[in-house]
Amino acid sequence: MIGTTTALIGAAVLLVLILVWVRGQSASRHLPAVMDEWLTGQDDLPEACPPEFVSKIFSSRDSEFISQLESVDLKRLFLRERNAVALLWVQQTAATIRRIMRHHLEASRLSADIKFAMEARIFLQYAQLRLICGTLFLLIGLAGLERLHWMALRADKLTQRIGNVLREFESGARSREMDGVQS
Repeated sequence: MIGTTTALIGAAVLLVLILVWVRGQSASRHLPAVMDEWLTGQDDLPEACPPEFVSKIFSSRDSEFISQLESVDLKRLFLRERNAVALLWVQQTAATIRRIMRHHLEASRLSADIKFAMEARIFLQYAQLRLICGTLFLLIGLAGLERLHWMALRADKLTQRIGNVLREFESGARSREMDGVQS
């Protein structure tokens, strides 16, 4: 039987998660239109943001500078805009990885020699990246960007790694197709 304390803790955690989700949704309410524009007409694999960009978004340097100015309004505006940029980056990363995986699935259907170990590794990295993106989306407003720096860099590194592996896979599949045509 669940104790009263456990039920209250569970309810509090659920309430906090709902509040964080609502806050994230309200902060990113204008972002879907931006994402639609960004994704429209892109048939090629999208490029991930450079690691320097991700590092700067989640860095504490700008925040420290704004804090030194001692303007509450400026700090509030800065944090709101910076969180919106971070949320956009998370959405862009999630969209990028979905698009990369969609390309990979299309290429895999055409490939005759799929290696289970490589496919399992790609899937596990994809699942890890989706989990990180979801966690980042929930925690950006709650924990602050500086505390999530390592997680954002991990997501960026995984995105680049999966993109590179799948580019190699597709180039290998194309070369095998060319060998088949020449024989």
